[in-house]
Amino acid sequence: MTSLRFRVAATFCAIFSAVTLAAQQLPPVVGGDLTEPEFNELSLKTNLYIKAINGLSRVKSSYERYRSWVDLKKGPTGKESSITYGLYTLNSSDTATIAEAAKRGPGMPPPIPQADAAVQKLAAAVTELEPLVKKASDYYRQEDFKDDGAKRGQELHTQMLPLFQAAFAAEAELRQAMEPVKARVDRRQLNQIEKTSGKNYEWHLRNFLLAAKSVVNLLPESANAPMLDAAVYKLRYAEIESAYEGFDTFSTQHPEEVKKVLLASLAESAVKDFYAASKFLRRALEGKPDKREYAKRVGETIEKYNNLIQRTNTMR
Repeated sequence: MTSLRFRVAATFCAIFSAVTLAAQQLPPVVGGDLTEPEFNELSLKTNLYIKAINGLSRVKSSYERYRSWVDLKKGPTGKESSITYGLYTLNSSDTATIAEAAKRGPGMPPPIPQADAAVQKLAAAVTELEPLVKKASDYYRQEDFKDDGAKRGQELHTQMLPLFQAAFAAEAELRQAMEPVKARVDRRQLNQIEKTSGKNYEWHLRNFLLAAKSVVNLLPESANAPMLDAAVYKLRYAEIESAYEGFDTFSTQHPEEVKKVLLASLAESAVKDFYAASKFLRRALEGKPDKREYAKRVGETIEKYNNLIQRTNTMR
């Protein structure tokens, strides 16, 4: 199974957020009707860039680990109570994946200027960041800050922070450029599955993922953002409900077909969890919504979406 969806990464806010991406004017070759060879090229390029986006997960985890104990404005002092938490080292395989996307992607048709530029900036930042994070991780793990009063920690902080920021900014640009492209690729692939195999298990799972993404794209970027419009959310929820009913019905009526799908049970539980979370959020928006309950349900919906994507990505 090819890459199914973007993963939604944790933001640095009180609740998880899905980046709501504005529609943009795409180059005609991307937005128009593509021949089969052209579409296959676009699919390959899209998957390459999605892998690069997913490869940033460890960078975000490392950054979150770091910011959990350090004052980002001041840098380390050596006196922080949790300073030995340090940072997670980055995965060289992820760095290589991002670098490969930057090397191959811009030269692959069709051109997507914003994405092509963004993936190169992303690779440059992560490639430079990886050895610095390794040095910082060793520095805090070995408690070398006790020997130099955190002087080396300050130096590493000054070097790492701009690179973290550059990587996250480049990722945001890459997501923005690829979101509408990926949506079109997904929809065409869904139509192709129906033409060749009918509405089988893969079709229903992909259809649910598309509906789930539509719901997630509505969610706020921070806890301080205005509350969702209940009427708008209910329209998206109706799509997820319909997709879930189709998925559940197929799974119930074709158990032998489902058994043939590797890790189908994991996907099924994740589908049910996300559907339940989206339903709880719909209820939280009814009547006079309680802000605390609402924020809780938004966070849960994003958490379940992350899990859904992680599980379905294992089915590739």
